[in-house]
Amino acid sequence: MRSEFSRVAKAIQPRRNSWRGIIAGVALGFTAISDANGEETRSRLFSVTLPVIAILHDDLFVGDVIGYLDRTGTIDLRSTLAPITKCVGSFRYTGPKTGLADMRCDDGAQATLSFNALSAFSGYGYGDTPVGPASFTFGLDPQEATSHLTLPRGKRLIQGPEGLRLEPVPP
Repeated sequence: MRSEFSRVAKAIQPRRNSWRGIIAGVALGFTAISDANGEETRSRLFSVTLPVIAILHDDLFVGDVIGYLDRTGTIDLRSTLAPITKCVGSFRYTGPKTGLADMRCDDGAQATLSFNALSAFSGYGYGDTPVGPASFTFGLDPQEATSHLTLPRGKRLIQGPEGLRLEPVPP
């Protein structure tokens, strides 16, 4: 009887050790996460990416915002005229439906723009840069965005097969 018990004990020993390894790995993973900024890890775990349409320096910029549960996020935009021209920034809500977006462009222009949320996943904002007015929308399609953008005089926003562009208004 004793030898039968020893045989069974030896057979299940590797399984017990593999479970210990799995449990140790999970514990180590949670420890690593808690060693990182715990608040940042939790808030960045769930995010939403939304399209952005912006008018800066009389140029059309398109890109994305990534919003996080902690009511902050990042902005990444590129010019449709010169795609190497880029603007990046961050945003944060300062009220239930209002907030501020800080932008910095490759040409050195900087701006702090105010925004209003239309819903949890859409909104618009305005402000000024050293070169002129700036406006942007997030989470809106081009038709909806047009009513919230300050378009350059004599231009309209067009959705074509190659994407969005500014085009002269026909006479």
